[in-house]
Amino acid sequence: MDHVEMRQRNAATTLGILYRGGPAKMTALQRESGLSRRTIELILDDLIDSGWVVEVHTTTPDARPVGRPPRSFAFRYDAACVVALQLEAGQIHATVADLATTVLADLRVPLPIKTSRKERLSLLDECVARLLAEAGVARSAVVAVTVSTPGIVRDDGMVDLPMTMPEWTGFSLSDAVGELFDCPVRVENDAKLAALGEKWSRDGEVQDFAYIFSDSERIGIGLVLRNELYRGRDGAAGEVSWARELGLHDLVSPLLVDLDDELAPGHAATLQLVTAARDGDQGALDEVGRLARALSAGITLIAWLLAPEEIILGGSLGSIQDLLIPALEAELATNDRPIEARLRGSQFGDASVLTGCLRMCIESLGEQLFTPSGTSAIGKARIPVDRVREDLSVVD
Repeated sequence: MDHVEMRQRNAATTLGILYRGGPAKMTALQRESGLSRRTIELILDDLIDSGWVVEVHTTTPDARPVGRPPRSFAFRYDAACVVALQLEAGQIHATVADLATTVLADLRVPLPIKTSRKERLSLLDECVARLLAEAGVARSAVVAVTVSTPGIVRDDGMVDLPMTMPEWTGFSLSDAVGELFDCPVRVENDAKLAALGEKWSRDGEVQDFAYIFSDSERIGIGLVLRNELYRGRDGAAGEVSWARELGLHDLVSPLLVDLDDELAPGHAATLQLVTAARDGDQGALDEVGRLARALSAGITLIAWLLAPEEIILGGSLGSIQDLLIPALEAELATNDRPIEARLRGSQFGDASVLTGCLRMCIESLGEQLFTPSGTSAIGKARIPVDRVREDLSVVD
């Protein structure tokens, strides 16, 4: 390994330590990286000059430290931003966040389900412009983008969705969105992204789970096996809508329609029915029982075929988890042998997909910054410093 490669590797290591661990003193960086003080100092000079690190201190302006205070450094989470785009049949939901995934702006734009691909992509461009303007950042500040979509997302980025959204099949969504940004763009199925968000939040607590995701009418499954998102051959894993014998292809229920979309026309009626069920109305509870029966066969097969630790209900199903899980447990208890997987509701509700999008953005960021090849391409930070962490002060 030559000198340049070694320097890039050491820079990637140092930057990763600061990103994951927060502000650190020089001695802590030496200890964790195994590098000499002089090597760390040279690396930090480069990272400060390129805008990804800032020197900080925790003393108050009135304090008078004895001797030379120890030097501390922090990753600049505000040095750039990431964008998460959730494309659905009836809306675009967009979020921009800093590199700590703190949301800077959030925007929902409703649109007719029959919107053409050309119109949908044009509206997406307008939505991104509005989003970034609201956040006060330039498009050039975006270092990673993740896009969620219904349907199968093939390994080459082609979308396969022969229903629901007009012309939304047989084209590269990553190429189309990539024309809007000068940074890596990733595209993935919405259920898989929701599962990725759940995996991130649990931090290895559960190694194997199936995430059943519904967006009111459509259903999909995201699988995490051995703590890794499982895409299957050419991205087709979890597309249970095509396995009609499972009974999961048609879960239309008045408990789910437009439940998570406050702007949709059916939201008020659905919310009224859900509230009635929570208040003990028998007619509404009967609909909960019918939905549980419709789900039970598919859940039983998934539980015994994959034997996951947990089966998680997300999207619209997760929004009524307090009603649905007890009904499902009662239904599944009538099987010859009850399933061993735990049933649980997602903790993110309708934010699960965008949470997964942000996680995939951070993974992309890691490939750009925390690997030797990525560190070699680090340039100047793209937006000015306007905030570090609230408990730190920038050293002049």
